[in-house]
Amino acid sequence: MAPTDDLQEIRNSVGELARRGGITPNRAFAAWYVCNFFDIDEDEALEAAGLDSGEDQGIDLLCLDKLNERVIILQAHFPDKRERAAPKAKFDGLTSAIPWIESPEAFRTINRPDLVAAAEEVLPYLKQYEVLTGVVSLGRRSPQIENSVATCNKTTRFKPFHFFYESVDSILDRYAGLKASEEGVPTDTLTFEGARWYEDAGAFGRAWVGSITAKEMNRLYAAHKDRLFERNVRKFLGTRKGGINEQIVQTAKSEPGKFWALNNGITIVADTIEPTSKTGTFRLTRFSVVNGCQTTVCLARAEAPEGAKILVRIVAANRAVVNDIVRYNNTQNAVRIWTVRAADDVQQRLRASFKHVGVEYAPKPGNRRVRSEPTRVIELDRLAQYLASRADLLTEAVKEKSELFDRHYQAIFPHDVAPEEVYVTWLLGVLADEERQQRLDTLRRDGQADKVLLALLSVAGTYWTVYCASRFIETRNKRLRPLDLTAIQSKEFQNALRKYVREGLDSYLELAGDAYAPEEYPTVRQALRSPKFCEKVDRKLTNRIARWKGQEDRKLPDLVAAAKTAKVTSKS
Repeated sequence: MAPTDDLQEIRNSVGELARRGGITPNRAFAAWYVCNFFDIDEDEALEAAGLDSGEDQGIDLLCLDKLNERVIILQAHFPDKRERAAPKAKFDGLTSAIPWIESPEAFRTINRPDLVAAAEEVLPYLKQYEVLTGVVSLGRRSPQIENSVATCNKTTRFKPFHFFYESVDSILDRYAGLKASEEGVPTDTLTFEGARWYEDAGAFGRAWVGSITAKEMNRLYAAHKDRLFERNVRKFLGTRKGGINEQIVQTAKSEPGKFWALNNGITIVADTIEPTSKTGTFRLTRFSVVNGCQTTVCLARAEAPEGAKILVRIVAANRAVVNDIVRYNNTQNAVRIWTVRAADDVQQRLRASFKHVGVEYAPKPGNRRVRSEPTRVIELDRLAQYLASRADLLTEAVKEKSELFDRHYQAIFPHDVAPEEVYVTWLLGVLADEERQQRLDTLRRDGQADKVLLALLSVAGTYWTVYCASRFIETRNKRLRPLDLTAIQSKEFQNALRKYVREGLDSYLELAGDAYAPEEYPTVRQALRSPKFCEKVDRKLTNRIARWKGQEDRKLPDLVAAAKTAKVTSKS
């Protein structure tokens, strides 16, 4: 794809995020940037960008990334044309925002409780974590901003804030590399030092273990960059002061002879591994580092010191156990476990069922940057949130996405989960997100300024709508079987399902709005993540449903009957 096509692809993705989050393109671009380049979850990124309003003090995005031990602060520039450079005022806004972040109460004086909460959340971590403070722009390079970034990073005045700046050419280069990395490394060689290695085989496949030089590992990284980590659920976490990665770099530089003994080593998984000679050189195809990303990049940053060696095992694994290798070599990261779960037996069965009706199930995350035909592409991470919203795990769906594929996985995806139930839940979520966005667009277009209502219509509102709509579905429909996937795809069925979504959205907005009390929850975001608040709304919802029983004029459609009507219509 040409750079101009990539640029349009980015712009389309940003537009989609702006609509989904109900935010300006500038803020949506900030969210897009951290999703793609900092591996932040999309919902978290949209929350960090926040609902757009005045008095933001130069902050388009404020994000605490505990997993990667960093705070991210962005000012974004999303011009109509790439020839327009970001104005220097963008960078000046960042520097002027620092005192506000360091003194969160200041935001209260301008009636921004959301920024008070966000700043208070990151404040304890400013001295512990890496604090990345940047201007990101889809416009041409600005020498003025570049000079300001360099000057501010040289002085101690702004520590611990580290400034950076990226313009369109740099972003396009990184984006092209990101897409290329999804394909993994097609082929290359790896040479064990001294032609010495240990070979083993078992139910997992075949493996070779030995030592390689830092220089050899650096050669692979220099040749392939992030493509080398295609199957790794963790990316490089940076080298913040005092962090583990900084210690790895320092050890490699100061004590290269001890590096082998002090490091856990690197695991590489490949489709095939073949020895090319008796000198310890092996040819690998379709391979990736699944454990050791931090070590690999740190060795490169230490400039592969002479004398440093690293323990490496290369595994030609049976496909049935590749995902287990990836998972158990990365147990410290729950956020991306869902990428591993995507290939287990339950997901494979669902994928096969949906394939028969032309629905793509659980594609790789990189393949969905621009969403099209959401009724025919099911995204596993978001599906889990929709299923959790229906399974009494609403607050977990909103705030603990990482746990859905770990602690709650069996509850969400039991071994006998029906494809029809999964599809209904997916469509319920898709329609809920559509209705929420339309309601948000209408309010903003009409100039509605009710901040509570706008906050209720944030991304979390989708999961709350699914929750409320599901309660109505359970009340009106004794069971959702027999259904078939083809009937669920029909307009008749989806139109019937949309009526539940609209009822669910209306009830959610009314009941949650009535239950919300600023003195109890400083922000709506905190309320929507609170189990106590959920219980309060649920009681109100239960009372409403009880009052509706027996009122024929308030009946919602029978979904099984709607599906049967669709089947009859399609045959006639």
